Amino acid sequence: MKNPFLLYCRSMKKSTCLKILGGLLIVTSFSGCAGDRHQQQAEAIKGHVETFYGHLQSHQVDQAVSENEQIEVIALSAEERLLRRVGQMNHGEKTQEWKIIKTAKETAAENWLALARYFSEAKQYNKARGTYRRIIETYQDSPYHSYVDRAKMGLRDVETILSPEPLPSLPVK
Repeated sequence: MKNPFLLYCRSMKKSTCLKILGGLLIVTSFSGCAGDRHQQQAEAIKGHVETFYGHLQSHQVDQAVSENEQIEVIALSAEERLLRRVGQMNHGEKTQEWKIIKTAKETAAENWLALARYFSEAKQYNKARGTYRRIIETYQDSPYHSYVDRAKMGLRDVETILSPEPLPSLPVK
């Protein structure tokens, strides 16, 4: 049996690989203030990403989902902290919080897309459909439209597989 994750990795577009690498570089670029909360969050995101793909590669889907949910929790915590302390933060602190939020959300969305493609490669189309729908419902904010658009395209592909349109009948001569 071929490994769906490895097939997915080989079939990834160069731009997708570059986006994932860029996201990881952004996450690691928070090292200006070693030991601070932002650095710790960036390292946590990076660790969750690595663990997510490790679980996916070893077909431990539930654990991969849990890792990605932890990335979403980091984003939610940063959003709550920003809203709670917005008047007390200086510009640099607000910028750091927004970077964490954006990086975490983009990383989680990219991971959900990878999971949906994993399910499609494994011919688990109902799970792929559910994952694509999760992306569409969760990431509706304008900065994340590209992820929603990609999820909609994937969902259309899965729907076509699950409910193929009958071919039109050709007239008989």
